Amino acid sequence: MMSTKLGRFVGGTALRALLRSTALGAGLVGLGLQAGTALAQSSRDLPAVTVDAPKPQAARSSKPPRRASRPVTAARRTAAPSRQQVAEPPVRAAGLGRGAERADGPVTGYLANQSATGTKTDTPILSTPQSISVVTQDQIQAQGAQNVVEALRYTPGVTLDTYGATTFFDSFKLRGFDVPRYLDGLRLPVDPGTQFAFPRIETYGLERIEVLRGPSSGLYGQTDPGGLLNMVSKRPTAYSQHEIIGSFGSFERFQGAFDSSGPIDRNGEFLYRIVGLGRSTDGQQDFVHEDKAYIAPSLTWRPTADTSLTILSHYSHIRNDGWQQYVPGGLSLRPGAFGRVPYSRYLGEPGRDGYTLDQFSVGYAFEHRFDNNLQFRSNLRYFDVSQDLAGVRAEGLLADDRTVPRSYNYVKSSAKNLALDNQIQADFATGPLLHKVLAGFDYQRQDSNSDYRFTMIGSIDAFAPAYGGFVPPAASVAPFIATTATSEQAGLYLQDQVKYDGWTLTLTGRQDWANARTVSTALFPAAGTYLQNDKATTGRVGLNYLFDFGLSPYVNYSSSFVPTSGTDQFGNTFKPTTGEGGEIGVKFKPLGSNLMLTAAVFEINQKNVLTPDPTNIIFSVQTGGVRVRGFEFEARGNVTRELEIVGGYNKYDPRVTSSNSGTAGNYLLNTALEQASLWAKYTWYNGPVAGLGIGGGVRYVGKSYGDAANTVLIPSYALFDASISYDLQYLRPDLKGWSMQVNATNLGNRYYVSSCVTSLTYCGLGAARTVIGTLKYAWN
Repeated sequence: MMSTKLGRFVGGTALRALLRSTALGAGLVGLGLQAGTALAQSSRDLPAVTVDAPKPQAARSSKPPRRASRPVTAARRTAAPSRQQVAEPPVRAAGLGRGAERADGPVTGYLANQSATGTKTDTPILSTPQSISVVTQDQIQAQGAQNVVEALRYTPGVTLDTYGATTFFDSFKLRGFDVPRYLDGLRLPVDPGTQFAFPRIETYGLERIEVLRGPSSGLYGQTDPGGLLNMVSKRPTAYSQHEIIGSFGSFERFQGAFDSSGPIDRNGEFLYRIVGLGRSTDGQQDFVHEDKAYIAPSLTWRPTADTSLTILSHYSHIRNDGWQQYVPGGLSLRPGAFGRVPYSRYLGEPGRDGYTLDQFSVGYAFEHRFDNNLQFRSNLRYFDVSQDLAGVRAEGLLADDRTVPRSYNYVKSSAKNLALDNQIQADFATGPLLHKVLAGFDYQRQDSNSDYRFTMIGSIDAFAPAYGGFVPPAASVAPFIATTATSEQAGLYLQDQVKYDGWTLTLTGRQDWANARTVSTALFPAAGTYLQNDKATTGRVGLNYLFDFGLSPYVNYSSSFVPTSGTDQFGNTFKPTTGEGGEIGVKFKPLGSNLMLTAAVFEINQKNVLTPDPTNIIFSVQTGGVRVRGFEFEARGNVTRELEIVGGYNKYDPRVTSSNSGTAGNYLLNTALEQASLWAKYTWYNGPVAGLGIGGGVRYVGKSYGDAANTVLIPSYALFDASISYDLQYLRPDLKGWSMQVNATNLGNRYYVSSCVTSLTYCGLGAARTVIGTLKYAWN
């Protein structure tokens, strides 16, 4: 059986067909010949510059102003209002009480009004001619999201759990394509050999999560055409704020976290923040346990009112005992004579399986304003991630409907990158036209190592598992992948946001150069040294008109590129895969409200996609194509003071347009054709139940397909979530700052399959019902 399996790993398309049957395979297809992209956006610790005509520069203090008396704190020291006499709160508009909202700052409530992800400048979302969703920290906490995937559950256009809900990395697609991920505008590293050395960013350490839809290479370089995900870290604040949180719940979960921030000195020249978290929890399968430690200190120095330097860092360690990713479709999606196995069934080897994931980063965000119209920003970060995994993978189901063949897999990989983005922004006028011009240069270097080896081990009875089978040590198994890769990428970009009356024209262009060197000493790719050099020109043009009553229709066209690894049968390296997309949409935020509605229709085409060579099927040629058309709608914010909502809907037509393997016209794998969601939370501020909040949500995920031939249909499912919270100061004034909350997801404990990867052999189960209780104390 071993030789049969290895025989399937021979060359080109035949090899990729098997590799894609695993999460590991997704990484093998894009083996490290791709260069990483260095991205950055501004630190923006200084007030945003609005587009306006040049003015004489006003005299500015050389030091940041002393903090005035602290009315916010003083107000918080007053006794809590009684149930019978509670001041009516204002609508929870973003940033109120803490100054104007900033693109990298906190948001009060569910609605963000500013973002830099779409333009790399602090720009209103209403004026950005591209679809953007911002998941705020308030939403993350209200819904009890424990990781990035859970935080995106109510975001339209995102297909989640593409490798199952129990994988140890965050997996999802956007508009049918893989999603490159960024932290503070800088791309995260990933080892291209296995894609297992992939950072997991802690949601408690984030201020917001931003989803930018559509091709975005005009600013960000090599990215997939579906869009990208940018996460914004918590940063030091000019005001004191502190909180301690304790959580407990399903699967013996215990978690503690803290967040402390404020000025160090009396003048507020130095600011600090430190965020930490510790967690111990079992998994939904038997024999699985995870421990996590996370710490993220940061420091801001503001020597003058025009200069700011923020040091950002974090360290995270995850140790997991037990690891299970796939359950054969014959035990879950299409159960046989003995039915399906429960969520808790473990098909691995307890005591042998597990993994560790370690990551560390340190960098800076610098900003200096020369005058009212010219500013310079620079972001730099070093990021190091490594993992070590040993675990069983189910390899299908035998004809008796209960015996599961198994392989044992060792994956050890690491990736580290240095990313830099320098930007200069000029705001000026030419006649009646107001310009916001951004010019930038970014660079990234990544070094990675990947080692993957596997062997077949004894089968297991899925309905009467007997553990303790022999597992050979890693040293006795020959590596299938052993690569060392180095990649570099550099890009120059230019953008002009031209404003005239209510019109805003956004023009973006970029030139990229990327190279990669991969040395292989194992079977895949064949031993040798592989070199690749690519360059590409991409851009975006967008136009929107903002009416006085808050309506903003827009249109855009943009392009993308991603280097493609490998060679054809003649040894010629592949050209980058390219994409282009058009989008027409509308955004509406009624005047005086804190509610935004957005809708968009789009079409994305991807070219130069690999497809089997008809003259030699173990190789590939670049004649494949993909097209995704769709409609998206989102609503988020306040309906009333008491009622907050997040809702969305999308309907897609994701098709293969060209292929030599007979799949032209078929749907793309693991892309839900339709999704809908609605979350609402109502909080009472007056009356006998003042302080009580009740929330609930429903998530509908439409059907998708788990193989290229579209023979594996993954049916639709609907899940229900709920929460209840209470602010204890309404009960007793001396409990000010204390609050408690309970969240439940998948209330009905519905059994569902979230994905299958290439066939029924590798199917991923969904997330079982989870209940988490939280107690928080916050003070100033």
